[in-house]
Amino acid sequence: MTEQTYHHYSLEGRKRELFRRKIVLPNPAGAQRKLEGLSINRWLWLGIPNNCVSYVEEILKAGGADESIVSNCPVLR
Repeated sequence: MTEQTYHHYSLEGRKRELFRRKIVLPNPAGAQRKLEGLSINRWLWLGIPNNCVSYVEEILKAGGADESIVSNCPVLR
């Protein structure tokens, strides 16, 4: 997604970006394959242990990133 497409997506959906962090992704093709693989199946939502953060972490791991997201809970406003 380009920066322009992301901007359009966030405006249309009334999304609010809380923060942005640069992540080194040594294997972008692996991350893309994982994203496509996860996207064809329904993601089992179990609250804390299996939520949108764990979904993103699965994709990052498949791309070879050595990152994890500190909070596995949504931020309250």
